[in-house]
Amino acid sequence: MVSERPRETMRILQVVPTLAPRYGGPSVACPELSRELVRQGHEVSIYASDVDGRDHLDVPLDRSLQDNGVAIRYFRGWTRPGKFMFSTELWRALRNSVARFDIVHIWAVYGFSTSAAAYWCRRHGVPHLVFPHGSLDPFLRRRNRPRKWVYTKLFAERDYRRADGVLFNTEEEMRLASDWSGLRARRKEKEEEALRQKRVVVPIGIAPEWFAPRDPQAGGRLRRKYPTLAGRKLIVYFGRINFKKGLDILARAFAEVARGRNDLHLVLAGPDDEGYGQKVRHWLAEKGALEKATFTGLLEHESRFSILQEAEVFVLTSYTENFGQSVVEAMASGVPVVISNRVNIWPDVAKAGAGVVVPCDISATAKALQRLIEDPAARHEMGERGKQWAAKNLPWHVVARRMAEAYEDIVRSHTSCRLRSATFD
Repeated sequence: MVSERPRETMRILQVVPTLAPRYGGPSVACPELSRELVRQGHEVSIYASDVDGRDHLDVPLDRSLQDNGVAIRYFRGWTRPGKFMFSTELWRALRNSVARFDIVHIWAVYGFSTSAAAYWCRRHGVPHLVFPHGSLDPFLRRRNRPRKWVYTKLFAERDYRRADGVLFNTEEEMRLASDWSGLRARRKEKEEEALRQKRVVVPIGIAPEWFAPRDPQAGGRLRRKYPTLAGRKLIVYFGRINFKKGLDILARAFAEVARGRNDLHLVLAGPDDEGYGQKVRHWLAEKGALEKATFTGLLEHESRFSILQEAEVFVLTSYTENFGQSVVEAMASGVPVVISNRVNIWPDVAKAGAGVVVPCDISATAKALQRLIEDPAARHEMGERGKQWAAKNLPWHVVARRMAEAYEDIVRSHTSCRLRSATFD
């Protein structure tokens, strides 16, 4: 049983580029983690820009908002050029207030909010933890390489090398990121400075709603909303319609499995902010499977949960995935999963027997889908094992306790290093 009282109450600042729901990932996980940290007795604030694509969130900028005890401050932000977000108001707020916190948790690598928060933490001697959220995977580092190289040399290497801690969601994510220049100590650095940095592994948590029993009425409402799903066994992808998600593999593998069958339907549930869905439709159409697929767009409220509860199988054949939040949400819902070995939680899925792990390959994915569709008993057993594993390891109260312990360790290490430095001086 996890105690609700922390061993030490901390004042924690979370700095995240934006909380707009369209971005998923940190925009969702940061508030959920923060709310649980408050429930466990800590004081938590979030600083974020109000950027929402090309627009701005409809939020007040002149005061904090309270969300279940979490103080959220929004600052006017801009996205110029491209997707780079910056905010002069956030810079000023960090300069004036960061010293009030015991520790700062910084979410991102290549971004203004990361460099601004890291800079003011260094200036004020505040312990801080940086979180790449999968951005240091070699697959992603190769994309937009010149731009990332410039930003890395100007800012990111320093931001990460001088941080007190680096957070990863899985051991696999940490392994894949280990050769990045910002995680390698420079030769001229003192040995004790190179060893000072803590590297911690803490997963993303799951909200209690994902563990709720299946609601047939909600499932019925969902199928009525999308009539093409009626009477069909659903193979579900749940996430952004994005280049890295391996949807080229999924579309073609599904077409192989569904050939000559009218009982299967592919659901692609998630926002398509980049227009990538047109490519997915083309792949489905060229294999004659477009009429057996439904694109729902972003699902909200009960539909988010019922789409997984209605699924026979969940599929994520990503080329890179630092954790796989939708994977563990499917597991919590009791759904067997088929995932690629580039989804960094794959070792846990394989060990738990919660699904099938495949390479990024059309034939292997099709065989895994075929196997599960034709074996209801295997689907049930894998679904139950996945739900048990998720219930043990991923409720937010468990994850937040581990995160708080990491914060405490980083603060102690930071204080100890400063004391040693003061003694030698």
